[in-house]
Amino acid sequence: MTTDLKRGVRMRLRAAAALFLGVLMILPAPAGAVPKGAKVQTYQGGLNFPIDMAWVKGTKKIFFTEKSGKIRVMVGRKLLKRPCISLGVSSSGERGLLGITLHPNYKKNHFLYAFFTDSSPLQNRVNRYKVKKNRCSHNKTIVDGIDASSSGYHNGGQIDFMKGKLFISTGEAHNAGAAQSTDNRLGKILRVNDDGSIPAANPFNNAVWSYGHRNPFGLAHRPGTDLLYETENGPSCDDELNLIRKGRNYGWGSNYSCGTRGVGPNPKGPIRRYTNIIVPTDLTWYEGRLDAFDNNLLMGDFNGNLRRFKMKKNGTRVKTEQIVYTTDGITDVSKGPGGWPYFMTSSGIFRIVKR
Repeated sequence: MTTDLKRGVRMRLRAAAALFLGVLMILPAPAGAVPKGAKVQTYQGGLNFPIDMAWVKGTKKIFFTEKSGKIRVMVGRKLLKRPCISLGVSSSGERGLLGITLHPNYKKNHFLYAFFTDSSPLQNRVNRYKVKKNRCSHNKTIVDGIDASSSGYHNGGQIDFMKGKLFISTGEAHNAGAAQSTDNRLGKILRVNDDGSIPAANPFNNAVWSYGHRNPFGLAHRPGTDLLYETENGPSCDDELNLIRKGRNYGWGSNYSCGTRGVGPNPKGPIRRYTNIIVPTDLTWYEGRLDAFDNNLLMGDFNGNLRRFKMKKNGTRVKTEQIVYTTDGITDVSKGPGGWPYFMTSSGIFRIVKR
C-alpha cells in the first residue's frame, strides 16, 4: 500500500469515526498535555468532519466548512440549524469543501470565499459568496478549472488574504511533473485580486505566485508583514513547513529524492522538514491573550499534535519547536473570540484558555 493511500485510509477511518461519534454524543475536550496555567475547553462538539473556520472579526460569529459540502454558521456557541449554503461537492479522499476565508472588508461587503471540489464537472474551484441574514448566495467565480485527480488526493485547498490579495494553495493532482511548470495551476500557490483578476506584480503573468508544491494543506500570514507560511505533505518523507516567496520553486517534481532541496531550477528548501510523516494541516500566526503562545506560529497535524514554533526575530527561521498538546487529528488552527487559540478536529472545535 502506498504512503498516499495509507494517509487516505487513515483520514477516511478517522472521518468515519468522527461522523459516527458525532451522531451519538457531544464529545468532551480531547485528552493531552496542556501548557502550564492553561486548559482546553470544548467550544462545539458533535460536528460532521469540519475542515476550516473563519471568524467575523470583533464578533462571536464563525463560519466553518464541513467536508461534505455545507458552510455552517455559529453565533456565540449556538450552531444554526440551517447552513449558509450546501454545495454539490465530491468528497471522496481528500476532496470536499476544504477552505474558507472572509474578505478583509467583510463587515462592509459581506463577501465569503470558499475552495471546494465541484462534483460536476469534477474540478477544484474558488467561489465568492454574498452573506445576508446568515445565508450565502453565489456572487462570483474567482478561480475554476483546477484539475482534480481521479484518485481523490492532492487537492491543496487553503485560501488566505494577505495585503488585499487572495492566496490559494493547490495540489498537483498526482501529477508531479505539473508542479514544475509555471503554465498551469497544479502544485502552486496562486495569488489573485479579490475579484479573481491577476495582479500586475505576479511573477509569471498569470495567477502563479510560487511553484514546485506537492500537496499544501495550510496557509497563514503574519499580520502586517509579507511573511506567508505554508504546510506541505511529502511522499514517504519530507513533510514541510515553508516560507513562501514570490516566484520561487519549492522543489517538488518528477524524480524527487527524499532529504534533498528538490528538483528544478534553484529549489528553495523548507524552514522545517520532517523525515517522519506527521501530515501537517493548517496553521496560524497567533497574537492574543495566551501569553505562552503570543507571537508564535501554531500548526496542527493529522497525527493529533498542536505545535508551537518560536521564530527568529525576522520570522524567516524557526528558533524552537514544541508539541504543546496532543489530541485527535487537527484540521485547522485559528485565533478566535476572546483572543484565545482555537483548533478544530474531525469532531469539534476546541479552545485553549487560561485557568
